[in-house]
Amino acid sequence: MRKIPLLDYYREIGAEIGEFAGWSSPLWFTGNRDEHLKVRSEAGLFDITHMTRIRITGNDSEKMLQRILTKKVEKIKPGRMKYCLICRDDGGIMDDVTVFRHPEEGEGFIMVANAITHDKIIHWLESNSRNMDVEIEDLTFKTSLFAVQGPKSSQLISKLVEADVSDMKWFSGFELKLNGLKTILTRSGYTGENGYELMIWSWDEDLLKKIWKEIIDLGAIPCGLATRDSLRIEAGYPLYGQDMDENVTPVEARLMHAVDLSKPNFIGREAIEERMRLGAEKLLVGVLMRERGVLRRGYRIFHGDEVVGELTSGTLSYSLGVGVGLGYIKSSLAKEGEEILIEIHGRKRMSEVKLTPFVPWKIK
Repeated sequence: MRKIPLLDYYREIGAEIGEFAGWSSPLWFTGNRDEHLKVRSEAGLFDITHMTRIRITGNDSEKMLQRILTKKVEKIKPGRMKYCLICRDDGGIMDDVTVFRHPEEGEGFIMVANAITHDKIIHWLESNSRNMDVEIEDLTFKTSLFAVQGPKSSQLISKLVEADVSDMKWFSGFELKLNGLKTILTRSGYTGENGYELMIWSWDEDLLKKIWKEIIDLGAIPCGLATRDSLRIEAGYPLYGQDMDENVTPVEARLMHAVDLSKPNFIGREAIEERMRLGAEKLLVGVLMRERGVLRRGYRIFHGDEVVGELTSGTLSYSLGVGVGLGYIKSSLAKEGEEILIEIHGRKRMSEVKLTPFVPWKIK
């Protein structure tokens, strides 16, 4: 089991520790509900060091990324970031990632991928860059990653870095020194709230603890991965390995906004076009409960007496006070407001299809 640098500290201050994607990480500090509502109303601090971070440099780095990513890499300006997919030849999703082009020439790209795909994605990058001028550097165990999320995150981060960051565009970033440590600050996140992420070049416990405490002293509440999960479900964000994997294409996962079919010759392009032409049998949708009940992964979805799908994620929405989730459903039923039934402990309960976030995004 891999351990994030501050794990022992989090355990000392009473965090509930659990396993996620092969890492020991805090699930919550004070409780899922309190942390969740604090992020929606003020600001929360997450340690997401478990996520995979890779630096890609060399004269052929853009060419290689252009081949494996679903978006046009040459369109990423220095200091900007894109959300992309990595697909197999058959269109199956290998991972969803963000790719940041460093503002300084020669510094290349930084890819943030999911923790569960660490080994697979590094191998994929290496295998697709053979005989090319490309260097792949795994930064996962050389850097840490903190996320500050919530409506008060701009003023908090501005105080932390002693610069006004409120005018930063979404998915933009720059390099700075934080307590003397090289850091890349981006305006980004996975909660549906305004937020920032700090990639810090250190695994030193004392140095990282100092930064963590500074952010808490500025007003953020410490939050765990269970809270991040309930927030991302409310925002309608899928989680790789749970809501999508190599068995589905971007068409089924309703992630075609992360695919640019005007771009030629990327891996999976022909298969994705073919799936669009033929149509998908199932689609990933949101599910909103109309009755009492908390949704969980694996619950069956009915339309009348017919089983038409299955939930892949579920939680109690602390913002709305009802059960919400994500799941795959027969494509003909993937319509906003479509009435469906969820089987919970043998009883079918009323719910409806949602094609938009349960809680509107507040991304700046």
